[in-house]
Amino acid sequence: MKNIYKIILGLVLILNYNQTNSQEATNDTIVPVSLEGVVVSTPFSESVENNVISVDKVNLGDLGFLKSQSIPKALYNVPGVSFVSTGPGIQKPIIRGLSGNRVVTVYQGIRFENMQWGDEHGLEIHTSGISSIEVIKGPMSVLYGSDAIGGVLYITPERYLSENGLKVDIESLYNANYSGINSSVGLNTKINKFSLLARASIIDAGDYENADGVVENTWTEMTDFKFGVGFNTDNFESDLRFNYTATNLGIPHEEHGDHDDHDDDHDDDHDDHDDEHEEEEESYQELENTIISWKNSLKFNNKSELQVTLGLSDNLRKEFGHHEEHGDHDDDHDDDHDDDDHDDDHDDHEGEAHIDMQLQTTSLDFKYIFPKTDKFEFILGGSFLTQENSNFGEEELIPDAEKQDLGFYGISHVHLDNLDLMVGFRGDKRDIHTHDHHTNSDFEKSYTSFTSSIGLKKNLGSSSNVRLNLSSGYRAPNLSELFADGVHHGTSRYEIGDDRLGVEKSNQIDLVFNTFSDKASFGVDMFYNSLDNYIYIKPTGGEMDGMDLYNYVQEDATLFGIEVSLSGETNLDWLTYNTSFEYLKGNVKEGGNLPFISPLTFKLDFDLDFDKAGTYEIGLVSKANQNEVADYETVTESYSLFDVSGSYMLNMANNDLNLFWSVSNLFDKEYVDHLSRLKNLNIHDMGRNISVGLKYSF
Repeated sequence: MKNIYKIILGLVLILNYNQTNSQEATNDTIVPVSLEGVVVSTPFSESVENNVISVDKVNLGDLGFLKSQSIPKALYNVPGVSFVSTGPGIQKPIIRGLSGNRVVTVYQGIRFENMQWGDEHGLEIHTSGISSIEVIKGPMSVLYGSDAIGGVLYITPERYLSENGLKVDIESLYNANYSGINSSVGLNTKINKFSLLARASIIDAGDYENADGVVENTWTEMTDFKFGVGFNTDNFESDLRFNYTATNLGIPHEEHGDHDDHDDDHDDDHDDHDDEHEEEEESYQELENTIISWKNSLKFNNKSELQVTLGLSDNLRKEFGHHEEHGDHDDDHDDDHDDDDHDDDHDDHEGEAHIDMQLQTTSLDFKYIFPKTDKFEFILGGSFLTQENSNFGEEELIPDAEKQDLGFYGISHVHLDNLDLMVGFRGDKRDIHTHDHHTNSDFEKSYTSFTSSIGLKKNLGSSSNVRLNLSSGYRAPNLSELFADGVHHGTSRYEIGDDRLGVEKSNQIDLVFNTFSDKASFGVDMFYNSLDNYIYIKPTGGEMDGMDLYNYVQEDATLFGIEVSLSGETNLDWLTYNTSFEYLKGNVKEGGNLPFISPLTFKLDFDLDFDKAGTYEIGLVSKANQNEVADYETVTESYSLFDVSGSYMLNMANNDLNLFWSVSNLFDKEYVDHLSRLKNLNIHDMGRNISVGLKYSF
């Protein structure tokens, strides 16, 4: 009940401060989720306010470097979006209770494929060089094909300059809790019809601390390079993008013994994490992502347009370190590791990876935009994707496999008096072929589906609107769900897949009401999502090779919830606020709860803008108890966290120098989030963290 009281207190504070008058609000200040700007995740170039589909758009340039240092921080104020985490370095988006490859991420205009089916596989996208993030909550298979039944994250890279010139910026942030540095330098230039940008970034973060001390193997290292070349004429646009990211991540494990010993063992490691993280860090991942996209747009007499995007991506994933082997596997793995000297030399990685996987993806997306009239717009499009997964390590989480996707869609937008109608349809086919080297057997299967959507948007006067969307989606089972048969060390369980699993289908109804004025904006979003043949992992109660045995099963399920947001000015010129409330419920129809359901959550932020004296923010997030848990989850206690931050704009050599600072978890609260996978390892979330940073542009 304590959280309910805090929610009521927050609302009272808002109502006490909020006082309507004629002074105009500044959207960039009071509305972290922008109502302005063109939506690019849906096809008709509408603004967020006028789009038929409800889309939340966050412009990272409006957030400042503190909130834009990671995707979870950037999407903090978007209701319905959470992140399943395995420490600070591994965070997976979860939209309204659905995660993994049920959420499609689009980056540089193509699907971002990085083995996202895995519980311990994060996004691995550095936020430097990102312009905006758009969130579609709910099925969007009509536009994005299989997997998009939970929603879409559409990440738009840094834009080229609109006029001839040169811009250079340098950013750097230091986080005291884990001795972490996040730095970036970028260049953006335009010369007549040609544009060029380049950016290099690094993250070097040690093990984080909580109330129990230093948490071993939560360190992160990332190196990121981005490059873009653009060409633009009146009738033709071309955009070539390249992004290479190399990431090393520690793999946390369950603590044994008391935490005092843990502290003593790792004080030196925390102070000197740059020394290759030394041998205490038993397990870690090496990840490499290479993404190349080439988008071309050809306009015909400025009345119709053809867009074609080619994508190439290569994802390499290696896992190193000691694994406790079980059962009959002991002899094989002991022999493999008798002669390797990984424990003696952390740097000698060659040939030591337990897991060594490569995922290569080629995609082609195209759409033809028909000439637009005052009342009607229409688009035909399609996509083709081919993917190959290969194993080179001694362990296989999923088999060698090939996958091909083929889909075609059509979508129309009808403009009526005070009413907009959008209708879409799509047909898809997915083919999967695998080869098991151990049994010398093949598996081939095709999955087909037809999906549709219909949306209505009606204006209620000049300052309010209501949206009603009915959409369907589908997801073919992934390789892990089909073929898993062995110990998954990242989750500490023996998993068995089922190659008889069928297609998941989703049908959602979404009702959204928004109202806004010069002083404030208010929104309510209610939804119900029916999931047929929902695939999830379930404990059997038995054991295999000394591990708890889990099977992948299918059952019908439902998700429903409500999201409320309110932003605005107060009667004080320097004070604005942003608050949100969200509730989510997920059930298996035969009885039981879905996993990873975020508890009742309330957020409240106050922004204080004193002009030359700087801007400041005070934030509160409060989460209730989560007692309605899945079979393999444990209940989570409620908690509340306070954050404070400040920003100062200075002038240096006639250029802008922005200084930042923040203190997150101000009161060093001992807590664990329900969506943290470290909760099952008896590891608390991060304690107090003090950050300082700067950004210099010239």
